[in-house]
Amino acid sequence: MDTGDKQKAFSQNIEFAGDGKQGSGGGTVGEILLVSGQDEIRRVPVPTNDPNDPLNLSKWRKIGVTVTCCWFSVFSLLAISGTGPFMATLYGLYGAQGHSPEEITGLNTYSTMVMAFGALGLLPLAFVFGRRPIFLFAVTLAFVSNITAATSENFRGHFISRIFLGLATGATESLLPLILSDITFLHERSFYFGLYWSVQNCVNSGLLIAISYLVADATWRWFYWLFSITLGVSALLVVFCCPETKFHRSPTSLNGQVIFTDEFGHTQILTDDEAIAAFGSVDGPAEVVAEKKTFAQELKPWSPVTPNGTKVLLGAYLKIFKSFTSPGVIFSLMMSSISLGVGIAITLVYSTVLQESYHWSPKSVGLFNAGVMPACFAAMFYSGWAADKINVWLARRNGGVHKPEHHLVHMIVPGLAGIVGIVLIAVCAERPDKYSAWGMVVGWAIYEFSFTAIIITTTTFAAEVIPENPGAAMVVVVGGKNIVSFGAAQGIIPMVAKFSYLTSFMILLGIFSGICLLGVPVYFLNSRWRKIATRAESQ
Repeated sequence: MDTGDKQKAFSQNIEFAGDGKQGSGGGTVGEILLVSGQDEIRRVPVPTNDPNDPLNLSKWRKIGVTVTCCWFSVFSLLAISGTGPFMATLYGLYGAQGHSPEEITGLNTYSTMVMAFGALGLLPLAFVFGRRPIFLFAVTLAFVSNITAATSENFRGHFISRIFLGLATGATESLLPLILSDITFLHERSFYFGLYWSVQNCVNSGLLIAISYLVADATWRWFYWLFSITLGVSALLVVFCCPETKFHRSPTSLNGQVIFTDEFGHTQILTDDEAIAAFGSVDGPAEVVAEKKTFAQELKPWSPVTPNGTKVLLGAYLKIFKSFTSPGVIFSLMMSSISLGVGIAITLVYSTVLQESYHWSPKSVGLFNAGVMPACFAAMFYSGWAADKINVWLARRNGGVHKPEHHLVHMIVPGLAGIVGIVLIAVCAERPDKYSAWGMVVGWAIYEFSFTAIIITTTTFAAEVIPENPGAAMVVVVGGKNIVSFGAAQGIIPMVAKFSYLTSFMILLGIFSGICLLGVPVYFLNSRWRKIATRAESQ
C-alpha cells in the first residue's frame, strides 16, 4: 500500500471533538495526524508501558479476543433471530394449545426488544465491574437460556427462556464493541469492527439455510440444543481467551493535542486548552512500573471495582439521555428501528407463505435466505468504499470540510432499495398464483442490502453527530433500535389477519418511506443543532 492509500485509509478513523473551530494546536479542533512525516503510523490511543495494558496484547491474544467476540455474537444472535424457518411449526404447535398468533409472534419480537435493555444494562455495569465478569455473566445466561428453551414443556417456559436469552444477547450490541475498542488503535478499528459486523451477517445467512434442514429432520428443540453446544464453546472461549480489558487511560498530551478515551471506548482529540479546562493539568505518556499478570491471574472471573462506581454508572446514563437532544441521533434511531422492524416482520411470515402458498417443504424454507450473503457483501462495499468516495466528493464541494450530515446523502440508495424489496415481497406474498416464490427471495436479498447499509450508515452518522459524546449516541442507535422496532414487528400478524399481505406491507412501506424522507430536514437542521450545542458546551 502506498502513502496515499495509507493516508486515505487512516483518514476514515479521524474523530472530532469540535465543530470546525481553530485550536491551539494549529489545526482544526478534533483532527489528528495518524501518519507522521516519516510515513510512520501513530498509535492512538497512546499505549502505556504497563504490560497489562490491553493495547499491548500480542497479535495472537488480540485475535483470540476477536474470535471470542465474533463467536458469541454469531450464535447468540442467531438463537434470537433464527426462528424464521420454523415459525409456521410454532404457530401450529402453540395455536393448538390455545395461544393466539400474536402471543406466538411474541416469542420472536419480545426477545428481540429486550436486547435493548440488555445492551443498556450490561454496558454501564462493565464500566464499574469490568468487561470480563459481565461477559462471563452474559454468555452463561445465554447458555442456560438455550437449555431451558430446549427442555421447555409449554409456551410460558419457552417464552421466559427467550426473554433471558434476549437480555444476554444485548451484550453483542454494546459490551463486545467496547471490548474490541479496548484492544485496538484508532487506525485498526475499521478493520476489527468491519470484521465483527460482517461475520455476523455472513455466517448467520449460511446457517439459516442449514437450520431449516435440521429442524425438518429432527424437531424445533434441536435448534436450541445446537446453540447450547455452540454457546458452551463460547463460554470456554471467554474463560481462556478473553482477559479483562478495562484499563484506566488518563488524558495524554501529545504534540500539542490531548488524546482522551472515554468510558464508552471512543477516542477524542482535544486542544491543550480544552483539555485543561475539562481535566485540569494534563501530562505526557505516563511511565508505569508494573508486573505482567500471569495466565492463571488472568483467568480470575472478577475484576477490581472502579472507584466512584456509582458516579460512573449514573454519568454513563446521563450521557445516553443527553444524546436524545440531537435530531441526528433521533433520526438514526428511527431509521435503524423501522429497518429492523420490517425485517423481523418479514421473517415472521415467510415460512408460512412459502409452505402454504408456494408449497415449499419445511426443509427447503431456509433457501429464502440464499441471497443474503452476497447482499451483505454488496452493502459493506457500498457503505464502505462507495460511501467514502461520496464523502470526499461532498467535502470538496464544501471547501474541503466534511460534515456528519454528508452520511445522509448515501442513505438514498439503501432507502430506495428497501422500498423495492418490501414491494417485491408484498406482491409475491399476495399473488402466488401470478408470481414466483423466487421473487420473494430476490426481494429479501434486496431488503437485506438496504438493512445492512442503513445500520452501517446510521451507526457511523451517530458516531460523528455528537462529537463530544459519540459512544453514548452509538449505544442509543445500536441498542435502542430493538425497542422502537417492536411495534412494526409485533403488528404484522394482526395486520395480515385483518387485511392482507399486500395491505399490511404497504402500511409498513408508508412508515419506512416517511422516516426516510425525514432525512431531508435533518440534513439541514442538524448542523444548526450542532452549532447551538457547541456554543452551550463552551459556556
